[in-house]
Amino acid sequence: MKILFVISMIFYILYILQVLFLLVNHSKHYKHKKRKINIVSQYCLWIVIPALNEENVIGDTIVSLRNEINKLDSNITGHILVVDDQSSDDTFAIAQSKKEIVVQTTSDIAHTGKGSVLNFATSYIDQHKNEYSENIILIIDADGRMSSEDIETAIFDFQENPGIGMVQSAVKMININNALEVSQDVEFCGMNRKAQITRDNLGDGIASGNGQFVSLDMAKNVRWDNALLEDMEFTLRGWIKGYTSVFNDHVIVRQQAVSSMYKYIRQRIRWCTGGLQCFKYLGAVYKSKYINTGLKIDLTVDMVIPFLYIFVNVVNIYVFYRQIYILFTYHSVDYTLMSLLFIWIILTFLATISYQRYINWYFKHRENPKMHLSIWKAFINTLYYFVVNVITFFIPIVSLYKIMVGELKWDKTEH
Repeated sequence: MKILFVISMIFYILYILQVLFLLVNHSKHYKHKKRKINIVSQYCLWIVIPALNEENVIGDTIVSLRNEINKLDSNITGHILVVDDQSSDDTFAIAQSKKEIVVQTTSDIAHTGKGSVLNFATSYIDQHKNEYSENIILIIDADGRMSSEDIETAIFDFQENPGIGMVQSAVKMININNALEVSQDVEFCGMNRKAQITRDNLGDGIASGNGQFVSLDMAKNVRWDNALLEDMEFTLRGWIKGYTSVFNDHVIVRQQAVSSMYKYIRQRIRWCTGGLQCFKYLGAVYKSKYINTGLKIDLTVDMVIPFLYIFVNVVNIYVFYRQIYILFTYHSVDYTLMSLLFIWIILTFLATISYQRYINWYFKHRENPKMHLSIWKAFINTLYYFVVNVITFFIPIVSLYKIMVGELKWDKTEH
């Protein structure tokens, strides 16, 4: 019992130091990104929407993105390319009715994953590219929303840094009506965003599925493979080939949060399984001369930490059981539970600071300047995130099992 407690305490202390480090990096990054946007070069933007059975959202998404394209700087020409992955519903017909470019995947690659769809889209764009502009691909999920201001900010990153291959946006949830949806907003606006900022300060951002801008050159030369976490795999393949990436949290893609725990678990099992598939790139990453040591270490920790969470959460559950047993048997309180609970509250509060800061910035610049997220409400929201993590501690175990038995079928998120 004491040995487990000591190991768990060491992990928590290291985690607290990591969160503090991320908070410092957040402050540094936040100041660095303030600048005036002025597009002077010619760009051709291709907004690619992979779609499989998205009849409920695809129409509104196309209309929203077309409205934003019409507001873009005159130096940016915008196209919407919907790639229907042989949907069995009315996705294809609805997309066609919006008078945008709509294509369907061929039968040999249908339903084989998002990576196949993106490669198919890249081939189409390469054949129809604008020869007199720099062609940029923006990958948006079928439920995604992005403003013209954010699009111009990302394009400006390419203009200011001609050598970069990708710009990744921050992710914000649209629907935050229950605890599970709120926890996802905290995850992406807080924890995931801070980790992205740290990587960016170490030299490169990492693709995060939705809202990523990729140069046509990088898309053609790197291409997506068949991992279930296609965005991470694409990033690693790009790093190994010498392409650099930028994370900009002033560029925001808004998407729907998963509303049910069942769908959430299915989504996270796919993500975790895909992350495990990316282990095969670690050797090439460590050998690469293009990737600095700090980024290599960060990437390794990022891949290993889900399994550390399994151990820590099992310890937490066991300690909680022991505390209940001691309380009812001996009418006393064990110091282990109190200590772990205290550290858990500190972690939650530290994560709360960054989440509240970012959300209030978001309200001020994007939604309603009069809105304000209190520190108490932000703390409760962040607590939801940590509780969901404890409840779903088994996900890496399921993912490891799927890897071992070769059960790697693509399981899309339902919008």
